[in-house]
Amino acid sequence: MSPSHELAQLSRKTCAFLVVVFVLFNLFAVVRALPVNSQLSENREANRGTYNRNVYRVFRLAKGQAEQPFFDVKNHGIFFDRNPGLFMFAAELFVRAGATTPFPNQLFAILLWNIGLVLLFLWLLKLFRSELVAAAGLGFLLTTPFLLFYSSSIHHEPWCFCFFNLTFYCFVRYLQQDKSRTWLVATCIAYFLLCQSYWFYYMSAGILIVALQVRARSFSLRDTLILACVPVLATLTTFLQVAYALDGVDNALFRMKDIAAARTLDMRIEHSEWYPDRKFVQPYHIHRYPITVMERIELVSGYDVTTFGTMLFASAALAGRQVWRRLPWMLLVIFAGMCWHLVMIQHTVIHRFAGMYGWFMWVLIVAVFVSELQRAVQPSRVRLVAAAFAIPFAIYALQREYVPYLTTYLKNAQLIASQPPKPGASEPPKKEKKRETSGKTSADTLSAGDMKE
Repeated sequence: MSPSHELAQLSRKTCAFLVVVFVLFNLFAVVRALPVNSQLSENREANRGTYNRNVYRVFRLAKGQAEQPFFDVKNHGIFFDRNPGLFMFAAELFVRAGATTPFPNQLFAILLWNIGLVLLFLWLLKLFRSELVAAAGLGFLLTTPFLLFYSSSIHHEPWCFCFFNLTFYCFVRYLQQDKSRTWLVATCIAYFLLCQSYWFYYMSAGILIVALQVRARSFSLRDTLILACVPVLATLTTFLQVAYALDGVDNALFRMKDIAAARTLDMRIEHSEWYPDRKFVQPYHIHRYPITVMERIELVSGYDVTTFGTMLFASAALAGRQVWRRLPWMLLVIFAGMCWHLVMIQHTVIHRFAGMYGWFMWVLIVAVFVSELQRAVQPSRVRLVAAAFAIPFAIYALQREYVPYLTTYLKNAQLIASQPPKPGASEPPKKEKKRETSGKTSADTLSAGDMKE
């Protein structure tokens, strides 16, 4: 059954819900992406990653590449000569096609978010076999600062999100359709594209693949090893691209070792080029690291970690004696959601927005809670009980994220439309550019010039 047929079979209430949330999200995302809104302080929130970092810096790098003949550029598909960057290649192609601002690319990024959201809904629907659970997971994510802040980014976020959900849509189909080889191949292709978008989900996606097999009670070492080959192949592909861009394997090995040592335990190899005389992780950072991780998660999810813990506890209580049969896979989900922070310690300390890489963990915690609630409550009262939980969350999220920001974006667009255009209105403020090109950087937003992404 194709995704379109799956959507066509949804109930009218679920369809109405999807229409409302997608209209609201796209209105927010498109208005926020308008060039006239790029200079607003809401779009330069340093905690989550500035607008300049996620849009204008990528666009400037793409312009630099597009000014050269296509075959003279050696780093089409990598970012800062060390990171897989499918988004960077796409940005370059937009400029080569004639784009003079990042806005066309931003609209494409919004399309990627939409595709990813539909796929997320569908694989949750397949996994839990419940429209209510799938709607709850999707609805929750649409209330998070993570999704809304990065809704018009042309950095890795929309690409990773789209291919992550494509990977798990294919894999859930594989698990539930007699392990058809077609869906396994599709999972491998989607996983490879995810890995080519950035480093962040190499390990977490692999762990989640194991978690879903545990949940389905159909763990296969053969399938796991086949899928484990995907990030290995993607790493090799990226390494070869870096070697080509840096004119040699030795240079590529040095670059990869340099950033790996720095990003994990803040170590420096001999002749390091990544802040060789500066340490970001001090003893007090290690002592308070669990608190740091909590702060990172809470910043981009918009909810206290205790809220997720409460949902997990409530899910276990509702499962009762069946808890060890129904919920052990969630331990792997939590491991998958936290693995980036367990390995990339320095990166987590430096970047306050690092909590975004476990977004699927938040969604699955909410989905499991609603699933257990649905199982425990009488069918005739399920929707009433779900509404009792959902409405306060929705009101809270609307007044926190949508209402103030959307109002600001709309008012600013109307104000600018009534005034004559100002020179450089579509560019970020001069202050942003100065900070971008200087050698000095903050601990949360590192400069492109120094290749400290």
